[in-house]
Amino acid sequence: MNRRPVSITPRGAVGTLIVLIVAGVCVRLGVWQLDRRTQRAALNAGVESRMEEPPAELTGAPHDTVGLLYRRVHVAGAADLDRAIILPGRLYRGSPGAHILVPVRLFDGTAVLVDFGWAPAADGATVPVDSLPIRGPVDAVGLVLPFPGEAPHARTVAPDEVPRTAGFRRVWYAMNTDLLRAQFPYDLGDVSLQLLPAESAPPMPVRQPAPPLDPGPHLGYAIQWFSFATIAIVGWLVMVMKGTGTRPRQPAVQPEP
Repeated sequence: MNRRPVSITPRGAVGTLIVLIVAGVCVRLGVWQLDRRTQRAALNAGVESRMEEPPAELTGAPHDTVGLLYRRVHVAGAADLDRAIILPGRLYRGSPGAHILVPVRLFDGTAVLVDFGWAPAADGATVPVDSLPIRGPVDAVGLVLPFPGEAPHARTVAPDEVPRTAGFRRVWYAMNTDLLRAQFPYDLGDVSLQLLPAESAPPMPVRQPAPPLDPGPHLGYAIQWFSFATIAIVGWLVMVMKGTGTRPRQPAVQPEP
């Protein structure tokens, strides 16, 4: 068996260069994802530390959210149940329901939108809000979160895509912050609150725990990019080795007698 000689051709050189460039780009993207994972871990550590701080006193509708997001605050005021809104399509332990957000009027005349928790609904939207034990004074601890529709992955729509109603819009399948704020005769501030579970809380609506601080999908993405780089290099080497494989030795020609 004879091995074909290794030869460098223009086509092979170009192919090798392309494979190295592709592999290099994939490796760079993988390193970038690992860097993002490190940043996410640092951000989560900061958020966790902020959530463990003693609750601050909320005296007015906050507009400066620096240092306030994901902090626990004590809110005291009156719930305006007549202007409650419903965020439909929220599951809790596999059951359909919705989150009930109610503006709480603070003592300075402003208000903050408060997520009181989850309530069951067969269609995921129809909740008898008036029957919930929300109306009246509120004295609770909540977690400061972005205003609905301003969260990173919130489902939002343009103003002309939201069907206008003659009265107060209660159910919001897709959020539009401008139209939502326009429904209220008072300032809602730039954040919302999520009431946290407590022994003294009523059984309904069900208060939800703080959002989980997950590391995100960056490690999985990094592994994918590194895998693409490995596949590109190994695949090209296999093709090269096949091109320089062995071939049968030709039998020697015997001279005629």
